[in-house]
Amino acid sequence: MDTHKFSYKNLVIAGAILILLYCGLQNLSSVIGFLQMIIGLFLPFIVGFFMAFVLNLPMSAIERLLGRNKSKVMSKLKRPISLILSLLFIITALAFVLYLVIPELGNTMVTLGNAIVAFADQAGKWINENQDLVPFLNEKLGSMDIDWAKIGSEAVNMLTAGTSGLFGSTIAIISTTSNLVFNFVVALVFAIYLLFGKETLQKQIRHIIGAYLPGKVQDRIYYIAGISNRICSNFIVGQCTEAVILGSLCALGMTILRLPYAAMVGALVGATALIPILGAFIGTFVGAFMILVVSPVKAVIFVIFLLILQQIEGNLIYPRVVGSSVGLPAMWVLAAVTIGGGLLGIPGMLVSVPIASILYTLFREDIRKRLKKKDSGVKEPESAE
Repeated sequence: MDTHKFSYKNLVIAGAILILLYCGLQNLSSVIGFLQMIIGLFLPFIVGFFMAFVLNLPMSAIERLLGRNKSKVMSKLKRPISLILSLLFIITALAFVLYLVIPELGNTMVTLGNAIVAFADQAGKWINENQDLVPFLNEKLGSMDIDWAKIGSEAVNMLTAGTSGLFGSTIAIISTTSNLVFNFVVALVFAIYLLFGKETLQKQIRHIIGAYLPGKVQDRIYYIAGISNRICSNFIVGQCTEAVILGSLCALGMTILRLPYAAMVGALVGATALIPILGAFIGTFVGAFMILVVSPVKAVIFVIFLLILQQIEGNLIYPRVVGSSVGLPAMWVLAAVTIGGGLLGIPGMLVSVPIASILYTLFREDIRKRLKKKDSGVKEPESAE
């Protein structure tokens, strides 16, 4: 009787899920809009959670190091000191990259502007000196009936419309920037609160899970959470290691090939390599543009060199460094990045590898358990003849 009740209950739940799924697919745009609204409301807290997770990696290491000092003062101060040092470390790394990139990029833009002005002056002088070579130009200009008043009126109208559009665009940019700054500040404050009270938060979550879920489900949740924490931590460390390796190889190769901006482009390529696969192409585009201003030939050499380096990085370095750090074979790393990028773009590339690694680990262990049960010698009873 209990078995029939249990089966009936499961059937009702499955039917309700199927009905909800059908309704959701019929109103997919509304569901997506609702999810986007929810994500927008909780975005600062989601970003803050990821900031806390990343900051916790160096903070925990520093805290363990400071914990060797058993004094009461250090026991109270080790967490704020660890958090401050972690923030300073990340800010210093970002500032170093910006210090290398922004000044050189500004100088390149100034050089490019001067080159355009010089080219325009030379083109104007050449036209003035060689008017006889293009006599039809003077004839065309002389035969044209130009209504300067109408052109002036249209120019004033264009300027007026452009000014109003520029004003509206400026307001939109200011509003967007303010929202970004506000969300960043809220996320940072939320991350700091999480880091200071992470033990208390863990206890509260354990109490909630213990109050509402049975023991086996609790153990499974804790097990999956532990695997997820380990894999995501290793992924972040592996991704940063891979970025340092790629940036160093890029700077070294450019130095050997005597290409300009070796340190700057190496730092830029390493920083953008934190975005799997696509980030290296961003660094390639910016580096090629800057070298193009100095020498087109060297720009071509740089593009060829970096394409070769990206092939080595994408097929050898990245799968081995990141794949080994998360326990995912190289083949599945490439597959995860490709599928994640196709589904969600850059965010999909960032989260695809740890998610695939978590699923791979759980699936592998489930297979091992099932095979172990089969190999344990348990046989099904034979039917009596």
